[in-house]
Amino acid sequence: MSAPILFLAGVPKAGTSSLFGWLADHPQVQGSHEKESCFFADPGSHVFRPTFNAGQGIERLADAFPPLDAATRLRVEGTPSTIYSRTALALIPELPKARALFVLREPASQIRSGYDYFRDNWDYIPAGMSFPDYLAAVRAGTQVFGGNELAANALACADYLPWLERWRDRLDPARMKVVTFDRLRTDPTGLVTEIADWCGIDPAFYAAYAFPVENESYTPRNRALQRLNIAVRGALPKGRVYSAARALYRTLNTRPPERDGDAAFMVDLRRGFAEKNARLAEAFDLDLSGWAP
Repeated sequence: MSAPILFLAGVPKAGTSSLFGWLADHPQVQGSHEKESCFFADPGSHVFRPTFNAGQGIERLADAFPPLDAATRLRVEGTPSTIYSRTALALIPELPKARALFVLREPASQIRSGYDYFRDNWDYIPAGMSFPDYLAAVRAGTQVFGGNELAANALACADYLPWLERWRDRLDPARMKVVTFDRLRTDPTGLVTEIADWCGIDPAFYAAYAFPVENESYTPRNRALQRLNIAVRGALPKGRVYSAARALYRTLNTRPPERDGDAAFMVDLRRGFAEKNARLAEAFDLDLSGWAP
């Protein structure tokens, strides 16, 4: 018995954690053990796993999922850096009936959210580096940000059209879908119902679904405690106890990021992407009117 796989293939900080949870909650859907298996990560990527990767054989992908049961009609996996992976681009189109879903976020907001996430949820970006200084370092190519290629190449990664065109050249258009983060936030029921129809699972499940939000960026109140959190959380077994501890930690040591002081930089950043976004909207028939500077 087999079931096709839906890969939530990008982009980072565009709601794929929430979407993965929404889909995995469906009784006909089986989520991967970890939302981000990183199986198709390129060697050299900061998310590459030497002990679990496509170079060990495509058959190992099955280890990312629990055993199939009779109710499962779809499997879902959600490594958002997949859009940028050469390995994924080479192998996913060869998987029978596999599909790729790309959720796009307005580039300036995506870059800013990535900056918050890699600085505060992790420590790839120095804690004392302001957003303008970060943009200057990205443009100059003067920092590698702990080997995190997404942080170092944020501007190129947010120019979505070239990446999507590569996928369209390799993947049957019927097996590829491009949507926006705007719709995920404002119309989750409509969006997930559309995805359910596309993937052949019963959309009626979402008629009364709550659509919880996952993996929002935050700023730590105490950075020493956050460093300890980063050091130990990957080694802890996942489950209800882990989830409860994670929720308690976020209540005690985190607060929403402060972004008001960078409004002018955000406007300039949006203007810089305006022409690229216009080409993207035309190429993939997207309504990106909400992305205007």
